[in-house]
Amino acid sequence: TCQDLTCPPGSTCRMEKSTPRCVPITGTCQDLTCPPGSTCQMDGATPRCVPVKLTCQDLTCPPGSTCQMDGATPRCVPKVAPTCQDLTCPPGSTCHMDGATPRCVPVKLTCQELTCPPGSTCRMEKMTPRCVPITGTCQDLTCPPGSTCHMDGATPRCVPKVAPTCQDLTCPPGTTCRMEKMAPRCVPVKLTCQDLTCPPGSTCRMEKMTPRCVPITGTCQDLTCPPGSTCHMDRTTPRCVPVKLTCQDLTCPPGSTCQMDGATPRCVPIKVSLTCQDLTCPPGSTCHMDGATPRCV
Repeated sequence: TCQDLTCPPGSTCRMEKSTPRCVPITGTCQDLTCPPGSTCQMDGATPRCVPVKLTCQDLTCPPGSTCQMDGATPRCVPKVAPTCQDLTCPPGSTCHMDGATPRCVPVKLTCQELTCPPGSTCRMEKMTPRCVPITGTCQDLTCPPGSTCHMDGATPRCVPKVAPTCQDLTCPPGTTCRMEKMAPRCVPVKLTCQDLTCPPGSTCRMEKMTPRCVPITGTCQDLTCPPGSTCHMDRTTPRCVPVKLTCQDLTCPPGSTCQMDGATPRCVPIKVSLTCQDLTCPPGSTCHMDGATPRCV
C-alpha cells in the first residue's frame, strides 16, 4: 500500500490497479490527503504534509486534571488543590478553607475592629458593632475584664488596668515582697548566719531556722581534732583545720629520701652508685666490686 512506499519530494503515492506508485504532485492542498497527525501546507507551489503542532487547545483533559505544555507537547497533569492564596474575596469578606475548598465568607466584626469618635462608644447591635453617644458617668459604663473606667473630661472611658508590682507595695520589717500569681505579697525573710554579724566573743548558730549569736567558750585545749587536722584559733573560736605536711614531717627509711608529690611528701629510692669506700667489711674480709655493687668477701 502507499504506507509501504516513500516518495521523493514533489511527488505523492497513488494506488493504480492495486499497486502504489509515486506520481508528481500538482494542484493545491485540496488534492493532497495527509496521514493522521499531519496537515497540508504549501511549500512554494507544492502542497506538502507536515506534522501538526498541538497545543492545550487541542487536548481535552479528564476531571481533576489540567493541560500543561511539556516542551512542545501538551499533557494532562493533576490539578493542584486551590488555597486562599488563589482566591480574591470582595470587601467585607475573607477567605476560609471549607474542607479542601477556599470560600469567601462575611467578616464578623466586633467592637475591637471599630474606632468610635470622641463622646461615643461601641456597642454590639444584632451582631454588628455600632458607635453610640456616651451619656452618664462610670456608673453607667460596664468595662470588660482587665480594664477599668476613668472619666476623660466629661466622658467615661474603659482603660486597661495596670497590674501592681512590688514597687507599689511597702512591706514591714522582717519581710520582703515577692510576686505570687501576678500579685505582690509580703513574705517573711529567711535569714541565715551569713546575714548576721556577731560581736567579739560570740558566734552565730541556727536555732529553729533562726540565726542567733551565742557566746564562744573554750580554746584549742578543749577541742579534739580528727587525724590529719589540727586546731587553730579563728579570732576567739577554736577550729579544726587540715594539716599541711612537708618533708620535715616525714622520716624515710635507709636508701630513700623525701620528695614533695604535689602537696604530699613521699619517700622515694635514692639513686646513688655505691663503691667500696662506702662499705665497711668485718675483720677477715675485704671489699670487691661485684659489677656495680660492693661486696665483702
